[in-house]
Formats: sequence, C-alpha cells, structure tokens
Amino acid sequence: MIYEKQRLPLLCIGLYWFKNCKNFLVLAFLLVFKLFNDAPSLPMILGGILLFLLVCLIFAVLSYTRFTFQIDQTSVLVNQGLFIQKQTILPFERIQTIQENHYFYLRPFKLAEVKLESAASSSGEAEILFPALPLALIASIEASKKAAATPQEPTAQAASGEEPTNNYATVFSGEETANPPLETFTLKFKEIFLFSITDFSVFTLVLVIGYNVIDNIPNLFTYASELQQLGLLLGAALLLGLLILFFFLAIARNLFRYYGFTVETNQQQLLITQGLFSKRHQTIPLARIQGLSVEQNLYRRIFHLSSVKLLLAAGSSSESDDTVYLFPILKEAQLTETLARFLPEWSFQQTALVKNPRPNFWYFCRWPLLIGLLVVGISAFFFWWLALIFFVFFGSFVLSSIWRGKIQGYQFLDNHVLLCQTIRGLTKVTAYLKKNKIQDFTVTTTYWQHKKGLGKSQLTIKTEDTLTESKLFYFPLTEAEKLRRWFLS
Repeated sequence: MIYEKQRLPLLCIGLYWFKNCKNFLVLAFLLVFKLFNDAPSLPMILGGILLFLLVCLIFAVLSYTRFTFQIDQTSVLVNQGLFIQKQTILPFERIQTIQENHYFYLRPFKLAEVKLESAASSSGEAEILFPALPLALIASIEASKKAAATPQEPTAQAASGEEPTNNYATVFSGEETANPPLETFTLKFKEIFLFSITDFSVFTLVLVIGYNVIDNIPNLFTYASELQQLGLLLGAALLLGLLILFFFLAIARNLFRYYGFTVETNQQQLLITQGLFSKRHQTIPLARIQGLSVEQNLYRRIFHLSSVKLLLAAGSSSESDDTVYLFPILKEAQLTETLARFLPEWSFQQTALVKNPRPNFWYFCRWPLLIGLLVVGISAFFFWWLALIFFVFFGSFVLSSIWRGKIQGYQFLDNHVLLCQTIRGLTKVTAYLKKNKIQDFTVTTTYWQHKKGLGKSQLTIKTEDTLTESKLFYFPLTEAEKLRRWFLS
C-alpha cells in the first residue's frame, strides 16, 4: 500500500535558502570583485545583495517543491533533485541507523532533522536526509523500523489505532517489548568538564606553545630596543590570551556537544542522546558494532579514567569527523561492569594479558631515535630552540615506542572475543574485537626478525569506509600462531 505524496514543512524553504546563501557566498564575492574593478556605489552594493538573496530564495523554493516523499508499511520513498531527479527507496528492514538532530531553531516548531542510513551509506553521508520532519512522523518511522525488525510482535499502538507518540524512550520501553529492563547511563556535568580539560590535543597545544613563548622572551629582549620590548610583550600577551581563549572555547565546545549525554539500551540497540543547542538522537543496533576501543591518554591515566569508542559498520555512524562514544569518560573501576550491562553478549572479564616476556626495545625505538638524532643535530646549527622542540617531539616518540613494547599484548576473553592492547602515540588503546567481525589476520616478518622468532601480527575490521587495524609489533611468532588458530577456529 503506497500512501499519497507528502511534502516537507514550509520551514524547509528557509533552511534551503540559508544553505544556498552559505554555499554560494564565496562565489558571489568573487563575482562582485570581478565585475566591479572600481569601488561600486552603495545602491549597486545593495542591489547586488538583494539579487543574490533573491536567486538563493528561488533555488530554495525549487528545491522544496522538487522534494516529495511517501511512507508506507514497508519502506520510505523519496524523490528529490533540482535538475536531475533522484528517487531513493529504502525498506524499513534495511535501515541501520535513524539519526535525529534537534537543533534549537527547530524545537519551537516540534521538528527535527532526520538521517536514514543503511549498510550501503557512505561515510558521513546518509542514504536519505530530511531537513526537517514533525516529531510524530519521526516516531512513526521509528515504530515502522522496529516492526519490520520484529514483524511477529505488533506494537500496542498499531493494535489500538492510537497516533504515534514523539517520546523516543517508548522505542526502548519494556512495556512494548519482551526485552530485558532498560539500562541507562547518564554523564554528569562535572564529568563532561573533566572529559574536556583532559582532552590531550587541546591541553598539549596550549602547554607547548605557551612554554616556548615564555621561554624565548628573555632572549629576544637582549637584542631589542625599549619600543621593541614593549611590542614583544604585547605580542606575547596577545598570543597567550588567544591560546587561553582557544582552550576555553574547546572546553565549551565539548560541554555543548556532550551536554545531557545519555545512553539507553534494550539489549537490541543503543539510543545515544546528546547536545545542548543541537539535541541529537542516534539509534545503533548492537549487531552493527564491529568492536570497542577503550582509550586512555596520559592525563586521564592520572585520574584513572578512560573513554570508550564504538567501532561501527558502514551506515551506522554519524558524520565522518565525529567520533561515536559509548562512554566519553568512565572510571576504570566501573569499566568492566558497565560494559557488561550494555553489551551482555560480549565478554569483558580479564585474567592475564599475554605479553612478550623479553621485548626487544631496540626494534621499537630505533627509527624515531635515529631520525630524531639527525633532525636535532641539524637544527641545533641554526636555532637552539628549534632543536629543543624536535628533541621533545622525537623524545616522546621514543618513550612511546618503549612503552608500547612493555604494555602491548592480547587475551582471549572467550572463543568469540579478543582483547588487544597497544599504544597509539601517547594513548593506551585496548580494543575488544569479535571474531566474526574480523576481516583478516596477517603476520609480517623479516629475515632477521624471523631468526629471533618475532613478527608483526595485525587484525583488521571494517569500519565505515576505512579499515581499523589492531597491531602487535615485534611479537613472538609462537603467539601469532595461537592468534591464527583462534581466528580460523
């Protein structure tokens, strides 16, 4: 049964208009500078702006009128395209992810942006994108997807003939399904703040640049006049002020992004809700989780905190530049118990990690050590402060390589789940991989490494449009054989 064609809410004309203005703004400026070599008059400028806004509005109206959709009991059909008409049919049982973005400017109208993704979706690109839909219609799509996954269990709404509700928690309600009780994890404000200030990249950038500015001011003062000294002080103060502002803006960005972060599960799928100005709901079936990555940088290691990321199959994640966290920050003491509650089919009980009993640290640190000595030696002839920066940079790589040799290892948690621990930069990464999600297993070795019984073991899983690899460097070949047998069993 195919229902009649529907159109988007009229507000979408404004959304299309704003998008067109943003996309063609640079092109419009280039065209103005090309046409008007001399300074244009005020009426010409105003006329050009009005013409630009009018053209964007015309294209917005055309985009709106050319976008129609139909929703029946089995699929979603969308027709769109300004000059080339494109028709997309997406059956409900093929939908992997329904992502909702509740932007602050849509909330007063009870609307939300909706992305429908399947396994065929490209990274960061939804199969179907609705700029805005009513919340009741979104709830209806959620219910139809759920009914397609479990057709033998019709929902109570369908039986009673009630209108769909816009309460997203009902999708996970134990009253509507025979699933185990709902599990919920909520991130508190102080935990979001702690997650933000222990962000390794932001804190390190401010620390390194700030240190070099303060350290070099006395040397520059020696060769500068009083006026130049005042300029140096003002420039250094401005730079440090901008760095501090950047630091606080980065913290504010995380606070806005992860405000109200909540994870719910009904043992079949996860519902992740987050955001202050842009409220985002993301549904992820548990079957689409390829693996987990538990990461702990140096700062979070001090506080015994970790972050848990989801490694998802294509069509299950959000924007390509956005990491999907299961738990942005979590105490180490709560890690195993919390993971077991949300992913009961996975095994997380650790016993003894299998490590290299006699790691050859020369293999791990030889390249950063040799390259670092060469670069530091050359730069020392020109600028001592540049040599110091390179010394710290390559020194951190040497220490990271030695740390990797001491800490890397693996463990069979059961016949289906493998734990692989290694170091990436200055972050400890513990990957949980399911055997049926691993794409391939390879062992690489050289003649001299083979004589010492060493090689590189690599397990690869498919995430989005890329391959995520877990590697054990210069690991005993006897252990690689055990990994191979487990992978083939």
